[in-house]
Amino acid sequence: MKELRVKSAYVHNKEVKASLGVKIAANDLEHAIAGSRMLVVGPDDDEEELEDSVMADLAHLLQRVTKTGRGVSVQASTLGSLEALLEFLKQSKIPVANISIGPVYKRDVMQAGIMLEKSKEYAVMLCFDVKVDKEAQAYADDVGVKIFTADIIYHLFDDFTKHMAQLAEQKKEESKLLAVFPCVLRPVAIFNKKDPIVIGVDVIEGNLRLLTPIAAVKTNPITGLKEIVKMGRV
Repeated sequence: MKELRVKSAYVHNKEVKASLGVKIAANDLEHAIAGSRMLVVGPDDDEEELEDSVMADLAHLLQRVTKTGRGVSVQASTLGSLEALLEFLKQSKIPVANISIGPVYKRDVMQAGIMLEKSKEYAVMLCFDVKVDKEAQAYADDVGVKIFTADIIYHLFDDFTKHMAQLAEQKKEESKLLAVFPCVLRPVAIFNKKDPIVIGVDVIEGNLRLLTPIAAVKTNPITGLKEIVKMGRV
C-alpha cells in the first residue's frame, strides 16, 4: 500500500484546498519514484505515450549527470527536490556523477565509492531530506566516503565547500614534503649526536628551509665511491 498526497480537489468547478490521503494497491510499487507524476489512462489515450511522458521527467534529470564520470553523488526524497538540488549544483558548478531518490543504503555508498579511485575529492554524497541507513553510514566511514545530509540545500553546498577546502589544505601540507630547495651546508659544530641531532652549520649555497631533507656525502674506504647518507629533515 502506498499513500498519495493530493494537494487540491475540484468541487462544482471551484477549487477547494484539501489534503486527501489515498491508498494505492498495485504490483511493483517498490519501483515507483516518489514525486513523479500520476496520470489516468482514458479510453482514447495511448498508454505507452503516457509512460514515455512520465519517464521524460527522469530522463531530463539524467541529462544533468556529467559525461566525464567524475562528480558527487546526489540523493533526495522526491523527484521535485532532486531537480531543485541538481539545478542549484549546476549553478554552483559542482559536477554530479550519480543521482538517486529515497533513503541512503549501502549500495548507494558503494556506487559513490567508485570516486575513491577516479577522483577522491568527489567521493561525497549530498543527501537532501533523506535518511541514512546505519549500515550505509558505517560502510561510508570505513571506506572513506563523505555523507552530508541537510534539509536546506545551501547547507549541503557549505558542507561540500568546507570539504574541498580541507582537501586543498591537506594537499598543500603534503606537497611541503615533496618540494626540495637544494642548498650546500658546512658543519660547524655538533651539539647533540642523538635524536634530535643538533648541528651548527654555515649555508654555502642556496637557502635552507624548514622540512628540507638533509644528507651527508662520504667516500667508501674500500671502493672509493661517494655514498649519500640520509640524515632526516630540518
